[in-house]
Amino acid sequence: MKKQLILVGIMLLFLIVGLSGCNDNKNGSSKINDEKILGLWTETIPGTPLIITMNFITNISYYESINETRIWGTYTMTDETITLQSGGATHTFQYSFSNNENTLTLVQTDNGEVYLVLTRQ
Repeated sequence: MKKQLILVGIMLLFLIVGLSGCNDNKNGSSKINDEKILGLWTETIPGTPLIITMNFITNISYYESINETRIWGTYTMTDETITLQSGGATHTFQYSFSNNENTLTLVQTDNGEVYLVLTRQ
């Protein structure tokens, strides 16, 4: 009986250790960067009346507003890129934080041009 109890204990230990790996982030995302991006970000386009707002609500959803038009979507992040999906379109950007993590710069991966420089609100 004692041997069976020890065997069950060892099996439970292996099960717990094995299942603890199930919380790993499979998309290579950095949890720190996921948390940094959460919140409201804006950019005013100089010389135009356009105000672009991006609100990262959870670790997978966001909305983007251009003036009053709101588009909902999802996003995934790695340590270097963010991929935005909305309305059947997918766009991938390199991103960086600056200004004490209050500025978010998105650079297009296909041509290296700056797409948006957003300020945390």
